[in-house]
Amino acid sequence: MRPLFPLLLLASLLPRPAAAADGSSQAAPATTWHVTQFDQRRYVPISDVAAFYRMHTDVADAKSFRLSTATRLLEGRAGNTEVRINGVKYVTCFPVRANGGRIYLSAMDVTKIIEPLMRPGKIKGAQQIRTIVLDAGHGGHDSGAVGPYGREKDYTLDVVLRARALLLRAGFQVKTTRLSDTFIPLEDRAGFANHFPGALFISVHFNKGNASPTATGIETYALAPRGVPSMDEGSLRYSDFKLNPGNARDAENIALAACIHSMLVRNLRIFDRGIKRARFVVIKNITIPGVLIEGGFVDNPFDSRLIATPAYRQRIAESILQAATAYTRTINGAAPQPSAVVTVGAASPTPEPLAEDEVAVLAEPTATPSPRPTPPEPAAPAFNPGNPAFGRLPAPFDQWTQPPTALSFATVNPVAPRHVEPPAAAPSPTPSLLEKPARPHHDFAPKPPIQSDDSTQP
Repeated sequence: MRPLFPLLLLASLLPRPAAAADGSSQAAPATTWHVTQFDQRRYVPISDVAAFYRMHTDVADAKSFRLSTATRLLEGRAGNTEVRINGVKYVTCFPVRANGGRIYLSAMDVTKIIEPLMRPGKIKGAQQIRTIVLDAGHGGHDSGAVGPYGREKDYTLDVVLRARALLLRAGFQVKTTRLSDTFIPLEDRAGFANHFPGALFISVHFNKGNASPTATGIETYALAPRGVPSMDEGSLRYSDFKLNPGNARDAENIALAACIHSMLVRNLRIFDRGIKRARFVVIKNITIPGVLIEGGFVDNPFDSRLIATPAYRQRIAESILQAATAYTRTINGAAPQPSAVVTVGAASPTPEPLAEDEVAVLAEPTATPSPRPTPPEPAAPAFNPGNPAFGRLPAPFDQWTQPPTALSFATVNPVAPRHVEPPAAAPSPTPSLLEKPARPHHDFAPKPPIQSDDSTQP
C-alpha cells in the first residue's frame, strides 16, 4: 500500500534546533528520519534514533540494539514488544521490527515513549505540580482481588494512608478519593481529580492472576495514546481511535510512569512486568497527568506474602513519595520543601482530618470484615530470578535525566532503506507529524480519525 506521507525531514518538524539528549543547550545535528511502513504503521530505523539523540551505538545488528550516553541506556530486540530504558521495561505501542539487516522502532514509540523520556524538559505544556491526588482502588462492596491473606481494597487504602502521610510531611498538598472503606464510582474518582489543576493522579491497585495463578510482579499503566491498542490486545478496535481527555497529557503520563515504576522496581525488587498502556476509566477521563500501579498479585504464593506485610506496603508508599519528588524536580526544577522529617519504615499513619473538598461521594455501609490468616514471614526481598533486570537496579528518573559530562559520539546520517518513498518535490506548508494512528480495520464502517494526537515531536 502506498505510504501516507513522503520521507520526512526532521528539521521541517521542529520550530528550532533540537537540544541534545542530555537536556543541555548543545544542539543536535540535523537528522533525516527515514520513515517507512510495516503493516500500515510508520517506522524509523534505530540508527536514526541514535543520530538524533546523540547516542553511542554499542550494539546494532539484525536482531538487537543497545544505545547509550553517559546517563542513558536504550535496549531492545527485534520481534519483541518491549524496550528497556536504564533497566526499566516499557511495553511498546507496536513490535520492534527487523528488515534488510536493520532494526526499526515504530514512530509512535519514538514520539510517545522515547522523546518524553529522553528530553523531559521539552514536554510542551507541562504543569507546575503542587498537589498529589491519591486513589485507593475499590472499596465498600467492591473488594477487588481477594487472596489468602486479605483483600485488595484494604491493601490499597493502607498504601494510600501511608503515602499521604509521607507526602504531607514532604511539603506536598494531598487529596484522596477515599480515606475509608467506601465505594466510589470510577467516573467520580476521575471527576474528583479534575478539580485540582497542577496535580498528579496516582491510582493504587493490586493484581489477580485469574487464569494464570502463577503470575507475579509489578506493573504500571499509563493511558494508551490514540491509535494504540490497550494492554496485550493484538489488534486495534475502532474505540482505540477515540481521543480521551487524558491523551492531552500523553508525554507527562509516560514521564510520571517512568518515575514511579523505576522507584517500585528499586524498592520492591520483584518481577518487573513493565510500563504498559490501557484505557482504564480513572486514567482516560482525567485532565491531569496520571498513572495506575499494580503492586503485585494477591493470589500468587510469593507476592501475596509480601503484600500482606506492612513493610512491603510501606515501601510502595515510599516509592510514591520518591516518584512525586523526582517528577516535580524534573518538571518544576525543584521539589517541595519538607514540613517534617519523614521516618522510613514508620508505622501505619493516622490520617489528618478530612477536608471538605476531599469527599467525592457518600459512604456506603459495609459489613465487618472476616478475619484472615496471618501470612508466613517472607524472605528478604530480592530480584525474582525470572526478572530480565536481575542484578541491575534502575537509576531514579530525575538522576538519569541530568546532563552527562561528555558526549563522545560523532553522528553519522544513516542511509535510507530501499522501500522509503522518495522525497516530495516541495515541503508541505504545514508539515505532517512523525506518526499517524494506524487505519482502522476494514471491518469498521465508521470513518477513521482525520487528526493525529502526536503533538510531541522529537
